[in-house]
Amino acid sequence: MRCPYCGGLNQERATYCASCGRDLARNVQRQPQQQTYQPAYRDPHLSIPPRPASQPLQAQQAQAGRRHPATANPPTSAAVIPGPVESPPAPEPPAPFPLRTLEQLNALLSAGAQEYTVVGSSLGDGKKKLVQIAYPRCAGWQQTATLLKAFKEQQEERFNTIIIQGFLPQQPDTYAFTHGQLQFDRNVQLGDQRSNRYIIETGSGFENDSVRFVLNE
Repeated sequence: MRCPYCGGLNQERATYCASCGRDLARNVQRQPQQQTYQPAYRDPHLSIPPRPASQPLQAQQAQAGRRHPATANPPTSAAVIPGPVESPPAPEPPAPFPLRTLEQLNALLSAGAQEYTVVGSSLGDGKKKLVQIAYPRCAGWQQTATLLKAFKEQQEERFNTIIIQGFLPQQPDTYAFTHGQLQFDRNVQLGDQRSNRYIIETGSGFENDSVRFVLNE
């Protein structure tokens, strides 16, 4: 389903747009009910004077011009339709994006991390922690920086998996993330070695400009 405001793609049963955060449920408008017209009662014994014959259209226009000479042909002005308001371009990331190294990931913190609010936190099966945060709309690399900032501030050594889900301020109760997600897995087995893994996605994961990448340390 496409958003009627910004044209972004959403799931069929979505109540909010994943791109602009507008309420999709309010877009449905009820059609006004048609009222049936009932003519008023007319007494059959009452005589109605005949209607005068209508004058030709040119005669009516000439007569109207004689009555109102100043407004016979009022000047017309073209309606000014404002164009679409373009949003300012997103700032450039301090490192190539999508990222390739943990050094590039850490370089985003000071450059693009946004202020966020924790809107939910829960514990899953085993040693798993889920934290939901809300912060303003921003570019994909800024989403990554904000998710990393929240991870560093919300992480605990006793959890093997920590998931940070991002939301727009208008959508804190969405069932899935809409403004990026960071998943950290501790001590992942990779062949004969173990390492920590970061899986990062931007947006809701479904937009055309969404980015997903994996980093290991």
